[in-house]
Amino acid sequence: MAIALLHLTPDQFYSMRVGEFWEAIAVYRHEQMEERRHIGELIRGHALISYNLAVAKKDRIQRASKFWPMPWDEDEDNAEAAEVRRLQGLSQEERDAEARKFLERIKDHGGSKSKSKDRNRG
Repeated sequence: MAIALLHLTPDQFYSMRVGEFWEAIAVYRHEQMEERRHIGELIRGHALISYNLAVAKKDRIQRASKFWPMPWDEDEDNAEAAEVRRLQGLSQEERDAEARKFLERIKDHGGSKSKSKDRNRG
């Protein structure tokens, strides 16, 4: 069975070391998962488009992962969850510092827009 799945000749199979065999199996499993993910994304995307065409505009779903969760979506959501856990683990002083940094970024971003508006008026 491994010979057929890995597209090996019997000579190649019998001359492999055990570690090479397990590495080939790992590569095969990774390729299969990537193919399944690609097909799953195509199907999910088509299903979401069809769903959104059939419902009112206010009921449309923007993120495919909210419409039809797939096992690999957890990887993307884990990054958000990790950031939330990081912020929850901060002391009050660290939270205050994070909030100040965030507000400064917003202030700087908003300030550059208002300056360009003032230049256009003058």
